[in-house]
Amino acid sequence: MKKPPELLKHDAILTNWRSYPEGSVERAKAIGMELLATCTNLEATIQLWESKCDIVAKEQAWRPLGLKSREDFIKAVTGRTETAVRKKITKTQAIRQRRASHPSETQQQTADAVGCSQSMVATIINKSSESEQPLIVPSWVTSKDMQAAFRKLPADERARLEALPEGERRGAVRQAAIAAGIVKVPGVLDQFLRLWKKATPDERQRIRTFCETTD
Repeated sequence: MKKPPELLKHDAILTNWRSYPEGSVERAKAIGMELLATCTNLEATIQLWESKCDIVAKEQAWRPLGLKSREDFIKAVTGRTETAVRKKITKTQAIRQRRASHPSETQQQTADAVGCSQSMVATIINKSSESEQPLIVPSWVTSKDMQAAFRKLPADERARLEALPEGERRGAVRQAAIAAGIVKVPGVLDQFLRLWKKATPDERQRIRTFCETTD
């Protein structure tokens, strides 16, 4: 994901947009980060893009940031109009599909078939080759558990995390993994059962007595 615009800069955007209060600046900026990541994601589809735009519209994310409309929000976040973004994603999809079905044709032949420039085809092919390489986890993610969680995150969420300033990284991968359902936070019952297994017979009896007297 390219560098976020000034509009989205904030020192506390660490989690999924749903984690922030409705109508808040933080929620609006988190939605913007997801929209930007989708716009720059090579594998993004029109369906994914539309779903992100629907969130912008439903949440009216432009209001907390002092913008006038959804169109203004998209332009401020991506640097492009919605029409331009849709065209870019559509062309990218078409190139990928064409290369999959006609792997031996030249870049210029692909460009002619899709209706774009040869340089655009070359860019998509190069980026596709890069994306097929083993996923590289940011060096600041040192825990093996968090490295594994990072690899399981959606591409747009990984891009958001990679773009975080140094001061915002602590706990960010765990928060994102929890929001995505990759890391499960034990509930009270889970914690109790785990402790029960470790309890001595005397401790278990004390627990039973406590439960009987407070039931």
